[in-house]
Amino acid sequence: MGSLLSSQFEAMSVTIAHPELDTKSKASNGGGGGPSGHGWDGGGNGWGKPDPPHLGPSPQTYQLAMWLALASVVMLFVALSSAYVVRMGIAERWQPISVPPLLIPNTVLLLASSVTLELARRRLKIGKASSFGMWIYFTTLLGMGFLAGQLLLWQRLRAVGVYLNSSSHSSFFYLMTGTHGLHLVGGVIALLYVCYLNWKKGCSGLAGRNVLNLTAIYWHFMDGLWIYLTLLLFSWRI
Repeated sequence: MGSLLSSQFEAMSVTIAHPELDTKSKASNGGGGGPSGHGWDGGGNGWGKPDPPHLGPSPQTYQLAMWLALASVVMLFVALSSAYVVRMGIAERWQPISVPPLLIPNTVLLLASSVTLELARRRLKIGKASSFGMWIYFTTLLGMGFLAGQLLLWQRLRAVGVYLNSSSHSSFFYLMTGTHGLHLVGGVIALLYVCYLNWKKGCSGLAGRNVLNLTAIYWHFMDGLWIYLTLLLFSWRI
């Protein structure tokens, strides 16, 4: 009887000791290395820990927001264009102004700025940070040169007696080119910000590339819009 009780007592001791041994074993292995542990292979603080997720909106979200903003700009100029065509059709005497002498040089400046902007993007893509800076600065200067040329163009028109209220055509010319100029100021500000990022810490990171790509979309759109406006104002006839 005594030997039987002794055997049962030893078995109970072994059974109670198993969880303790298992706990010590897990503690010595760093929590088991499982998905919720802290081992080297379990997604904890070791080498196997996954990279933190990207915080904030994705680049595609920013691009979608840009296209929505450009859609509103398109609607604005569609309304202006419709009013222009209707006014041309009902006018008894439509007197268009002659093509301003500075219009073609200004257009060349804007087209050149789109070319230099794409050269800057390609330089950044292949890792040429120094030449990227040169081209993006040059693009910004061309954009500011276009705006300065527009101011000079309007000044020349006023000097020869072409004002906002001189005729229906001159009114639409000032209105459309002025509205385009205001939108282009936003593009120049964006280019200046890209220049600042490049000077401060470079644009090779994700944030810098996103800003550059969005600026390029906006700038090329304004370039194409200018070509459309010049053709509408000086080539469209009913």
